[in-house]
Amino acid sequence: MWLFTLNTLPYFLLLLEQRRVFALQDVTAELFGTANYGKVAAFGDFNSDKQTDIFVIKEKSELVIFLADSTSPYFKPKVNISKDVLPKDTVITSVVPGDYDGDSQMDVLLTAQIQSPHTSVFVFWGNNHTLETVGYLTLNNTLTDQPLVMDFNGDMIPDVFGVTILHRTEICYLTNRVQACQNALNSSIKMRIPHSNAFIDLNKDFTAEFPWVFWLLLRLM
Repeated sequence: MWLFTLNTLPYFLLLLEQRRVFALQDVTAELFGTANYGKVAAFGDFNSDKQTDIFVIKEKSELVIFLADSTSPYFKPKVNISKDVLPKDTVITSVVPGDYDGDSQMDVLLTAQIQSPHTSVFVFWGNNHTLETVGYLTLNNTLTDQPLVMDFNGDMIPDVFGVTILHRTEICYLTNRVQACQNALNSSIKMRIPHSNAFIDLNKDFTAEFPWVFWLLLRLM
């Protein structure tokens, strides 16, 4: 996932044309106020107001959700997960918003590295436009790389697909906040790091098939 630095890659606004010349203006402060630093990691409508909110990683260890507003600054830091909530020395590597427990409220999945190159996964549950910082879910197995979020069983709830450090491909269902992980593939294959994967419904049964891109790449190697 690409991450954009707010203070080194500011948001630009295209202004009205004057004499066939377009002008760019730095509106970072107008959009974010004094909190205009960090790395943009994801977008989503966190509080269900039909406006896009911005998920920002700060100092590699804290997540701040900027909610869209009609007054300046137009994105205000309202929800955060501080580094004190996560295990010590956690480095956040990506953010994936989604409704993982099926309660129609947006949750937040964080991937992180904790004193190792392997990937740990945390899911913070959404509750009335905020996040529960107590009782968050930690995926039982550490992964070798970033997971793929997909609806594996066709129930309209995102699931987490990944390869464990024991080189097992697993799919984890988090419906009703109960973690249930099982083998996703019958055969044992070795996947590249970093991987390149995708999913597709090949037989029109509204269920995603095996992430076929890296199967094809492995067959061609």
